[in-house]
Amino acid sequence: MDRLKFIVKRLAFMVVMLLGVATIVFFLTKLVPGDPVTANLSQRALNDPEIVEAYKIKYGLDKPVFMQYLLYIRNLLRLDLGTSIRTNKTIMWELGRCFPATAELAIFSIILAAVFGIFFGIISAMKRNSIIDQLVRAISVCGVSIPGFWFALLVLFFFYYKLQIMPGPGRLSTAFSSPEAVTGFFTIDALIEGDIPKFLDALKHLILPGFVLAAFTMGLITRTARSNLLDVLSTDYIRTAKAKGTPGRRMIMHHALGNALIPVLTVIGLGFGNLLGGMVLIETIFNWPGVGQFAYNSVKALDYPGVIGVSLLIALNYMIINTVVDILYGLIDPRVRTK
Repeated sequence: MDRLKFIVKRLAFMVVMLLGVATIVFFLTKLVPGDPVTANLSQRALNDPEIVEAYKIKYGLDKPVFMQYLLYIRNLLRLDLGTSIRTNKTIMWELGRCFPATAELAIFSIILAAVFGIFFGIISAMKRNSIIDQLVRAISVCGVSIPGFWFALLVLFFFYYKLQIMPGPGRLSTAFSSPEAVTGFFTIDALIEGDIPKFLDALKHLILPGFVLAAFTMGLITRTARSNLLDVLSTDYIRTAKAKGTPGRRMIMHHALGNALIPVLTVIGLGFGNLLGGMVLIETIFNWPGVGQFAYNSVKALDYPGVIGVSLLIALNYMIINTVVDILYGLIDPRVRTK
């Protein structure tokens, strides 16, 4: 019952937060210098006052800012995010088109980051102050410190251009056509079609951008897992388990890891929300048609509905993920109770 009340509270809080995010982003976009009319119409069209006026009326740019805001909130409550000024298609359609690409890449990246981050964290804690520990800590620091755009260019240069062992930008090679959209995930849709070569090609295209995106989160997970595991290993009940002769691997897996994973879950959740929000530079470098690339094109064209739509999507992702993480706390550690 307490868990149900908590979920209902969080859902109500999410609605209020989304309205707050929509309000802040709406007015911030109006402060951006530039004119969407000038950014989207040709010079010939700009010279025709009738075309300019018709364009403003179509997108509500002829109304006062506060009236635009009220109309936007009214449409938002109807789940209508408006129409993209740049593509003349609904924002819901645009986000539905590009979100699966970002979600597929984000899921692949967070799996890489979580598996290797937790593994390296455990190894580092078990081999504390050894050469292995120093090496793992150096790798985690590099992962956190290296700029993502520079790392992306580096791996493309070496693995795609120089060594030619990995495919280049995009979601598929030119030899393959896009699979029929069922889930929007090329790997899964290719399997549904029964096309194994297409599946393998889509999986290969995930590796480089997935590795680049996973590097930062993996570094954070490694450091968090190591630090918390060392704290847990210094507690009384672990010392008691050692005194009873419990094997080291069993002690880590069955006694220490559960308690140490709670802060790690927070890092994984925040990292996943960040990835789902779309990494603008990485998606642009790898020509990945996801939310990040859509956001970049929307900002470049002063497409206000597109910018606000992406912002709401990112906020919603974070809220959902944080709620799920809070619920998982109690499943991993029964001592944690959400009130």
